[in-house]
Amino acid sequence: MVKEIQIKKMNEINDELAAISNECERAFSEWFHDRGNSKLLKEYRSLLGKREDIIKEYKSYLIIN
Repeated sequence: MVKEIQIKKMNEINDELAAISNECERAFSEWFHDRGNSKLLKEYRSLLGKREDIIKEYKSYLIIN
């Protein structure tokens, strides 16, 4: 039972990571095509920060379990 919960949590984190990674790719692509737009660069950096947070959560979950 506990193992199933752990796997479910890891899958949830993995899904979040995949979604934010796709958002990062999209934001980078938009900024790359319009490099003068600092708003797009800020969005990209913000998404990278969120992605890093999810990676840290994933790693900490691995260590705990």
